[in-house]
Amino acid sequence: MIYIVTAENRDLFQADLSAMHRHRKHTFVDTLGWHLPTRADQEIDTYDGPHTIYLIARPHPTAAVAASARLLPTTGSHLMGDLFPHICTDGAPTGDALWEASRFCTAPTTPRRERLALLWQIFCGIMETALLYDIERVIFTANHALRPLPLECGWRARALGPTVADGSDSITAIAVDIDRAGLRTLRQRFRIASPITRFVSPVRLAA
Repeated sequence: MIYIVTAENRDLFQADLSAMHRHRKHTFVDTLGWHLPTRADQEIDTYDGPHTIYLIARPHPTAAVAASARLLPTTGSHLMGDLFPHICTDGAPTGDALWEASRFCTAPTTPRRERLALLWQIFCGIMETALLYDIERVIFTANHALRPLPLECGWRARALGPTVADGSDSITAIAVDIDRAGLRTLRQRFRIASPITRFVSPVRLAA
């Protein structure tokens, strides 16, 4: 199950979000050595704002967070527009119906063999969430290891520019068109039989 977390229901997921930020610090700062802002044991940057949508994967409702990702509107400040416009042949795209995905990571205790399955679940979660919010295209930056996975998994994806060197790695800007046909293909390919996302509405007391 992947929970969609927005400004509307964020108060219900504070513990999950804290776990997500700890996982991100472990993955991106402690393991990969990225120079990112941290707060105590958490990685939190300027893109973690009120308009950010988080995807929180848990195997079942009472389980710990297994994986996460985030979606950002491109009409405001976002990673590709601010840091990586040079990897897009025509500049970083923007638009009301175009959002950016970033910060996919798994819990440090996740066995290696389960990480790829969680990535496919997050891909389906991105598609379902995008369809729910009338998002027509999602862009993201992929490193050398990740690049072939979104380009060959069955949805309509394409590179926005050439693959360029990034330190000891390489990165490519990728765009994915959001449609129900792509979601059906993903579900069939990765044997996900039914919708994987859930939005929990906060309880509102009658006046």
